[in-house]
Amino acid sequence: MNKRARMRLIGVTAIIIIAIGAALYGLQPRVAAYETVAQIAKDGLKPGTRVQVGGAVVAGSWNKQSNPMIFTIRDENDTAGTGPTIKVTYQGAAPNTFGDGVVAIVTGAIESKSDVKADTMITKCPSKYQSAVGAIPVAELSAGQSLVGKKGLQTTGYVKPGSLGPASAVQRFVLAEKADGSGKSVAIKYAGALPETVKDGVQVVVTGTLTSNEAFDATAVALSQGQK
Repeated sequence: MNKRARMRLIGVTAIIIIAIGAALYGLQPRVAAYETVAQIAKDGLKPGTRVQVGGAVVAGSWNKQSNPMIFTIRDENDTAGTGPTIKVTYQGAAPNTFGDGVVAIVTGAIESKSDVKADTMITKCPSKYQSAVGAIPVAELSAGQSLVGKKGLQTTGYVKPGSLGPASAVQRFVLAEKADGSGKSVAIKYAGALPETVKDGVQVVVTGTLTSNEAFDATAVALSQGQK
């Protein structure tokens, strides 16, 4: 191979390498800048801008049956509930920890000043602990029909393995008498945020109301003190 042909080959090879590199770069996901709800409301980002935004899920803003899931978030430090909000449209399965008040961190594209179409979502919720002392064991709860309809009941038991579901499910999980799921049990309905540490076999303390069909409408779920 003469010098001219060799130089031509080197040049063609360099062009191919550059082209492949450019194509691979184009396939890389676009980096999303993290924004707060307040920042997005203030900045007025252009539609199509890719962002990552986090905020607390506004209670009652989402529908269990909607597909895609639509919900509203506000800055987690906005305890007064007077600040701006963002409507999130999310096509995908919500994490088991999703629920009222949980901090949802979504990534997607701005659709308008107060709307984001998200393709990914993660949640974070600090662990909550409650003493099981004084709480009614689930074995006694399911048998105590005189307790039906009484508000503010506290019951304790174990999360039945395999029963955990998303907040959109009619039954969030089953509270069982024993850690392996055996013994008496009751179905727990709960739309709130579950800490990530709530998992199969852990002991929890549930506050709420026992209904007539031996299901429990919960208003709060906490880990029993001593759980990790």
